[in-house]
Amino acid sequence: MKKFFKGLLWFFVCFIAVDAAVVAALPHFLPMAKVEALVRQKVREATGRDIAFKSAKFVFWPDIGVRLTDVAFGNPVWAAHKNMLSLGEADVALAVMPLLHKQVVVKRFILSAPDIDLEIGANGQKNWDFSTAPAAVAVKSAADSPRKSVPAPSQFAFHFGEMRISNGKLVFTDMQKNQTVWLRDIDVNVKWPDSAQPLHIGGTVTYKGKRIALTLALDKPADLLAGRQSAGEARVKTDDLSVKAGGDFATQGVFFSGGVDAGVPDLASFLAWVRDDKTQRKLPFHALSFSGNARLERTGLTLKESTLALDDVRAKGGVSVSFTKKPDIVGRLSLNKLDLDRFTGGGTAAASGAAAPENQKTANARGWDATPLDFSGLNAVDADLQLDTQGFTLRGAAVGPSMLTVRLQNGDLRFQSSKAPLFGGYFSSDLGLDAAGALPKLALVFDMQGVQAEPVLATFAHFDKLSGAATAHVSVTASGDSQKAIISSLDGGGGFDFKNGALKGIDMVKIAELVQAHSSNTSVGAGETRFVDMTGTFKIARGVASNNDLKVTGAVLRATGGGTVDLPQKYINYRVRPELLSSTGTQGASGVSVPVDIRGPFDNIKVVPDFVSAVRGIAANPSAARQTIRNIRDNFKQNPVGALQNLLGGSGLLGH
Repeated sequence: MKKFFKGLLWFFVCFIAVDAAVVAALPHFLPMAKVEALVRQKVREATGRDIAFKSAKFVFWPDIGVRLTDVAFGNPVWAAHKNMLSLGEADVALAVMPLLHKQVVVKRFILSAPDIDLEIGANGQKNWDFSTAPAAVAVKSAADSPRKSVPAPSQFAFHFGEMRISNGKLVFTDMQKNQTVWLRDIDVNVKWPDSAQPLHIGGTVTYKGKRIALTLALDKPADLLAGRQSAGEARVKTDDLSVKAGGDFATQGVFFSGGVDAGVPDLASFLAWVRDDKTQRKLPFHALSFSGNARLERTGLTLKESTLALDDVRAKGGVSVSFTKKPDIVGRLSLNKLDLDRFTGGGTAAASGAAAPENQKTANARGWDATPLDFSGLNAVDADLQLDTQGFTLRGAAVGPSMLTVRLQNGDLRFQSSKAPLFGGYFSSDLGLDAAGALPKLALVFDMQGVQAEPVLATFAHFDKLSGAATAHVSVTASGDSQKAIISSLDGGGGFDFKNGALKGIDMVKIAELVQAHSSNTSVGAGETRFVDMTGTFKIARGVASNNDLKVTGAVLRATGGGTVDLPQKYINYRVRPELLSSTGTQGASGVSVPVDIRGPFDNIKVVPDFVSAVRGIAANPSAARQTIRNIRDNFKQNPVGALQNLLGGSGLLGH
């Protein structure tokens, strides 16, 4: 950058050298053709480049100046383009007398329709660096000229009048990085009384189809050109971005250090514009604003003592962004409550396709939502964040304050939550979501201690029939790009222990009493089973959860059980063996157990006693057998058809 600005000063000096040479040679070269030839010769000697123009008009007193039309200034041989500069007209005028005192008074410097090509070659050469002109050319120029060499730009004091560029175009090509940037419709006005005074530059430019307004004010521009820092202020304004930066500027090392205020009203639109991505991917956030202290270097940006707002999220702390192919963000922030659904393509129950309680039967009937979920936003950035949060919500469930760790690398998200309050207990989680491949992959581990189960299960599993303080460990994996695909691919397992709760819709005490007194089919839709403790473990394969060690202990009931819950099909096939304790007061109940099948779709679960298994157990328990036989006999008296169906497996089973 420093060499670039020095190159611009060399451009001024070239004009000075040419005009001085013309003045000296005027008595010998009055024909204009020879004057133009001399201009080409002097430019060649000073820069090692060729200059061509259609016409030239020279002024020698009281100012020396030149007005050139259809100008073409050549590139070095290694450059990809023929010319470094082409322009419709150049009008430059310098005061003569101040030159004798090493002062450059630029009365006019006007470029109309300039087409500027800046290039960095494959070996790092820069086409605006004129110091690489062949040594032989420089030696020959010195030998042929009887006058002293033109002093270096740093030996001059500069004063400026009218300076502007209109209808320009600039192309910057970096062959090392294989990158090209185009700027069109460039209009610039410069106010700079002299090199010791503040500089103000204002202008507009079109970049990737959008008009950008730019202003730059520097207190000590001469220090900036000399490689030192200068205080100042810069502003950038477009429809998608607003930035104001005030502090110290430099052309090398730390380019900027100071305060920044920025805003992006539509983040997706802004990134699509910057990356030239016409698909405009969906992002977790819509709008962005920032204020704080910034440090800008070639390799990245560091923000300290900052406040960042992403929609309704407010974060304070420090963030650094590394400039790679895509932003790489590292942050340590404290922030208010987060809505995590924006990261997973989900939302509240209604927004994500899950039914509200009153519409649960409709949701169960239609199955899981197969609408594709959009995880493409995870590939837009890389991140390493530690967030001291006041809590977060996920699908309507509120989690208390916790430390969140977010690591995102090439579309692979790892989200961890420290121990946090949740529904009367504590919860921690570890979520992995890999969206780098064609098929997203998920991994989830979570632990609960004393968490009230009913709101958790209602929120995440659409199941509101179990309550109690839950201690559980779950570890599952899945893959897919829709709710249906994810549920259908679930694998893993875990264990649970529920204290002082209830199975809603299933009254096992009543069922056991009816079974041992009279045959009965009952629906899952009424009553509840209170328990003191319910424990078990389970495994999940392709969305089907299996369990064979269920144990339920209550004041008047104990039960064991096992079976499967088919989540993709929303179907349960489970067997429970309830056993009434003597304290129920039911005659002959103690020690009597008749298996009960719980079977059916989630919205129409049937509970059916299995007398066939009870009869098979007669020999093992004669006392219970006598009571069971009496019950069966009574059943035949009251309902022969129903009793026969029960003996063959229960009417509910025959119905399926």
